[in-house]
Amino acid sequence: MHEVLERALALREKSRYAEARTLYKAALRRLDGEDRLRCLMALGDTSRMTGDFEDAAARYGEAMELAPVLGEKEARLDAQVGRALALRALGHWKESLRLLRAAERRYRSAGDGEGAAFTLWAQAGALRIKGDIPAALAAFREARRAFQGLRDAHGVGYALAGMGGTSRAMGRFRDSLRFYGRANQLFRDLRDTFGTAYTHCGIGNALRMLGDHAGALGHFRRAVRLYRRIGDKVSYAYTLWSLAETHMAVGRAALARKYLLEARKLFKKTRDPRGLVYVRLSLAELAFLEGRGGAAMRSVLAARREAARWGFALELCHSRALEAAMEGEARSACYGRLGVSLRQDGIPLAIP
Repeated sequence: MHEVLERALALREKSRYAEARTLYKAALRRLDGEDRLRCLMALGDTSRMTGDFEDAAARYGEAMELAPVLGEKEARLDAQVGRALALRALGHWKESLRLLRAAERRYRSAGDGEGAAFTLWAQAGALRIKGDIPAALAAFREARRAFQGLRDAHGVGYALAGMGGTSRAMGRFRDSLRFYGRANQLFRDLRDTFGTAYTHCGIGNALRMLGDHAGALGHFRRAVRLYRRIGDKVSYAYTLWSLAETHMAVGRAALARKYLLEARKLFKKTRDPRGLVYVRLSLAELAFLEGRGGAAMRSVLAARREAARWGFALELCHSRALEAAMEGEARSACYGRLGVSLRQDGIPLAIP
């Protein structure tokens, strides 16, 4: 049985998450004790990486219950962080932040620098989803310093990628391109397939926001090839949305719709409410450009309701900006209150 777990780990290290997950699920039925705990954690990780966040949350939850029985306090804490990441992906950023902040305190009191750095990085991502963009950027910067102190190159890369994403959300597109470019080079040197794909998508979005649509499409296509190879549904779905926005910006409505519908299917499958808000916004833009004003307004209002319901502050601003643009107005006050420098005054919007 140990050989099965080692084979699954080797697959995970090659970013072959779907295959690893199959092995872990088969092994779990025959394991107990510490081996079961180890398998639950690994299965939680692989389920999270392949977009099955509800399964991931459940596996981490079982690990949280089993670890104290085995006297594994550190494993219980790691499971708590994993569960927080799964909940974050499902849109539950408040509970995610609560779990992560509690975990960071415990890691620090135990002198676990690696755990504290990772948890800080995870909190930054939850703050980004909340819409507290300046705080997210500050947390990513702090996480990068912590990873540098630990000489953790992968951690530095993911912190740089987070800085790239938050910089884009703030309207600092050239900073975003610079951070993503540095992270991409690092991940390619490390042969980290997921990180390389993720940063190709990030570079593409920075170029899209800078008006280089051809360059953006090239990076998105590289990301798509890599995501398909590793079976990542979540990041792939966001890349499809980015492709749709790029094609819409250059007048290719049919291609934009194709990618949006494919992204919507994946966001529904992974139960990602934030991703679905973005799809609603883009479908509203398409409908407006096609002269279907009523359908456009219904879609943007639905996006606004969902963003408000989940507490996605930045996405709520996007929906308000799109609604105003449909009415021939330009609004930026909502963005300003979030510390974001964006002005949306035409359709399609340049949604970062």
